[in-house]
This record gives sequence, structure tokens and C-alpha cells, in this order.
Amino acid sequence: MRFHFSTDDLSPDDREPPWREVWSKLVFAVTHNDRPDPSTFRAQIDATVAGRFAVLDVGTGHRTARRTELEVARDKREMLYLLRPGSGFHSTIGPMANARDFQFGPGDLGVASSEWRFDAAASGSISFDMLLLPPEVLSPLLAGGHLTRPWVVPSSSPVGSLLGAAFDAAKANVPLMPPELGDAVLHNLCGLVALACGASEEGQWTAQKSVRAARLEKAKRYIEQHLAEPDLGPGTTAAALDISLGYLHRLFEPTGISFAQYVRRRRLLKCWDTLGSVSGVGRSVADIAFGWGFSSLATFYRAFAREFGTAPLAARAASRGVMPDR
Repeated sequence: MRFHFSTDDLSPDDREPPWREVWSKLVFAVTHNDRPDPSTFRAQIDATVAGRFAVLDVGTGHRTARRTELEVARDKREMLYLLRPGSGFHSTIGPMANARDFQFGPGDLGVASSEWRFDAAASGSISFDMLLLPPEVLSPLLAGGHLTRPWVVPSSSPVGSLLGAAFDAAKANVPLMPPELGDAVLHNLCGLVALACGASEEGQWTAQKSVRAARLEKAKRYIEQHLAEPDLGPGTTAAALDISLGYLHRLFEPTGISFAQYVRRRRLLKCWDTLGSVSGVGRSVADIAFGWGFSSLATFYRAFAREFGTAPLAARAASRGVMPDR
């Protein structure tokens, strides 16, 4: 299920109250101490509900947010959440007797509970990604069976890098999936969350699968970023990801497609897109093929025909037709 809310279509004087109400109902109650200029204030939430989980993309003109003890007491349900701010901010968060101060950098990840109060202040408008995690899913994966304190995972740390890559992949793909499949993907991501927060024995086993999936996503992201480079290969990719060549190949085994086959297909799809796009007008087939990393035109023609069942020039002529499945 998808949900979108924006204040853009509301009159300036009527923007903040609906924003507060929507946020309170969708997530949990908070208080904002600052009062932004109504003429420039805007806020938006894009949410995808997938089974027991919800993925949110949030932005607001507020620079502060507070969750009070009274608001905690009024909310009847507990939820755990993974938070990734778009800009740096400072927060005091945790159980009343054990609250801690944290400084979040852009991209750092935090794990906390709705049962804890917090005070947060950002240098600019607050924006963040958020994953709502059912306690019944995450808690069994944690040492001691529950989250005892908030955790901040730096984006530069090994676990933070993997968790960030997995979160990016989930945010992009879960909205395109049936709810039950999205639920399974996010359940798998909980293994990485548990690893970051102290995993139980069950959590360690789940984390192993999650780490493998996250490393595969990192490999795919690296490939996408370097797809146009002719020397992109398993050796350079493994070195960039700081993993062994054998481990890189093993990451692709469960997908049923090898590293080389994956790279070739991604390049072919980029060539197909370019042939039918405005950016491809006036460019030769050879220029497009070499531009996307192919080093042999003969190899490109054979691979293109085998992949799409047609020649590049024919594909260009029929570019307004149905695009191939990604």
C-alpha cells in the first residue's frame, strides 16, 4: 500500500496542523518547538506499507522535534524504527533513566524505540528515511530479546555501509513488490539491524544471510556506477569492495546469473535505452556500444541479438514499442 501526503496544495496558514495530525496517526506523536514561517513551510511523507513493515521518506520545514514522556504514555503500541537523516542533527534519546546524546552525520543510521522520549535539533530542515520495524520481528534477533538502548551506526563503518546499501535497495524496490514479498525482503534486512545492535544466536544466523544480500547489492551498485568503463571486471570490483574474487563470484551464484552475465545484461539494457532516447539521436550504434563499455562491436551485435531477438538498428526503429523487462 502506498501513501503520500504533502502540504504543497494547502494554503500556508493551514499547512502545519494537518502535517502534525498525519504524522501522529501514521507514526507517533511528536512536538515541534520551533515555529517555521507559514509562507515557506512545507512537509511531505511518502510511505510504503509492506506487510508488517513501513518504509517512509520524510521531509519537513521544522528544525526540531521532541517526543515527551506524556506522548510516550499516551501511545498504546510500541514500534522499533531505523532512521537515516538526510542532514546532520543532534539528539538526546533513550529510556528516561538512560538517555544518551548522539550526533548524527548525513547517512548515519539510528535504531530506537517509540517507547523512549527524545529531543532532536537539526542545522536545517529535517529530512530522513525511516523504516518501522515490528518488535515481534526484530526483538528475537537481538541479544537479550529486546532493544535495551538506542544505537547509532556510522555510515562509514562496515556494518553501516552494508545496512545503508540494503536500505537503499529496499527503499527502491519494495514499492514495486507485492506486500508479502516486500515483507520478506524487510524481514531479511532485520538481520543487519540486529548485527548492528547486538545479535542473538538466531540473529547471527539471520545476519549471515542479510550480510550476503547486502554485499550483493553493494556489488550491483558499484557495477551500475562504473558500467561505462571498459575495464570493469570481477577483479576491479572485488578490490573496490574489499572482498575476495571467489567471494564475489559466490555472491552471484544464488541469482542464477554470473558476474559477467549480469554486467553484460546491464550494458545491453543501457544500450537499448539509449538507442530509443533523445540522447541517442544522431549517435551511431558503435558510439553507443563503446560508450557503455563494450570493447568489441562484433561481440556487442551478437549479444544484443541474443538478448533481445533483434538487431540494434531494428530496435532503434521500433523504439516506441514495449521495453524489455528489467
